[in-house]
Amino acid sequence: MFYEPYPPSEVADGVWVGGRPTPASLGALQAAGVTHVLNVSTDPHGSQVRRDFRATWVPVVDDLEPKPASWFRRGLSFARRALADPSCQLYVHCREGVHRGPLMTYVILRALRGLSQTEARRAIIGKRPVAGFPQVYLDSAEAFLREESARNEAET
Repeated sequence: MFYEPYPPSEVADGVWVGGRPTPASLGALQAAGVTHVLNVSTDPHGSQVRRDFRATWVPVVDDLEPKPASWFRRGLSFARRALADPSCQLYVHCREGVHRGPLMTYVILRALRGLSQTEARRAIIGKRPVAGFPQVYLDSAEAFLREESARNEAET
């Protein structure tokens, strides 16, 4: 059985972050109204997640190397579709909820909720104190966000 010392936490309206869900945390997420699950760990979802939530798997290794724009783009695309409906809530997780899940959540908060770098980190760490943001991860996230902003400006 996987032990989750810090349960899933809502870090912004409709956006949750944590570690690999346990049966108990899945029940709590459902009771809280979570509808979508974005798994960014290298472990696929279990059958309960696939059965009870709209879920996607966007794996990446926690290797302290820059994360590719394609990874951020896939996760952000799923989050954008989920959060376009105000009745939906999104849970983002990796294995332990320390690096990859918080990093993707950071990008979601910056891109979809308009939070600054500091606001996004504080929102996550304030609810999930085990979250860490290695500089190499933040640098790749910010490079992606600049690229997305430039792309959006070019399209308008």
